[in-house]
Amino acid sequence: MLLSAALLAAALVLIVVTPTVLKAGPWAVHHPRTALLMWFSACALGCASALASIGAAVVGGLMAGDASDGATAIALTVASWLGLGIVGAASALIVTTTEPIVHESRVRLRDVVPASGSVDERRDLTLAHIASNDVVACSLPGRDPAIIIPSRLETALTRPQLQAVLAHEYAHLRGRHHLLKSVVRINAACLPPRLRAGRDFERATTLLLELIADDSAAKQAGPVHLANALAAIGDLSGDAGLHLRAERLTTRRWPRARSRRVPVAIRL
Repeated sequence: MLLSAALLAAALVLIVVTPTVLKAGPWAVHHPRTALLMWFSACALGCASALASIGAAVVGGLMAGDASDGATAIALTVASWLGLGIVGAASALIVTTTEPIVHESRVRLRDVVPASGSVDERRDLTLAHIASNDVVACSLPGRDPAIIIPSRLETALTRPQLQAVLAHEYAHLRGRHHLLKSVVRINAACLPPRLRAGRDFERATTLLLELIADDSAAKQAGPVHLANALAAIGDLSGDAGLHLRAERLTTRRWPRARSRRVPVAIRL
């Protein structure tokens, strides 16, 4: 009984308290991969502790028959049945929450690119050029991954800047960042709305994934080109956060230009 309670307390600390402590502060901005690993490790350990707590309660209930104290036997039995009920309820909640989120993420290329769009099929992915006033490129994961490039964005950026933006989106696809975003969305949807932990986890993950993609693109296409692209997009969209990301790139040390290698799949 004490073991089950201790494991449950540990799960609450890891799932509820840790996201508030590990906020995406200055240290996380400079080390996004490490910060993201710490967040997801804490979440995974919290879930494992919760399951272990329920398992301990169930085992305790099965051993209730050997307990000499009748009150202890009743308590262990109730705890075991309560644990099984929690498992069933949590499973049902996760299933009902996961289905619509997964369905939303299954966006097909033909649903996004109009007939007038230009499609450049590469070996690993498709570059889709569309006529749009949007200034933000986006990546579509799945069996046939693609990067959507609005015409206004192509007009606003130079060729090296556009190359850096493609490298950023390609980093999202290669890192399967959409899966991590789905995990934190499901986590936030399953937690009570009053708890900030789920929302903090989701916001921090979104930011850290963008910074990770920035770092990858800067190494491949050059930090100056990516910083200028982010600043240009920030001016067009009015998003001050893009200017902060551009400034961040100027404060770090990067490999020399001769060591840069743009992936063939997105090379212009």
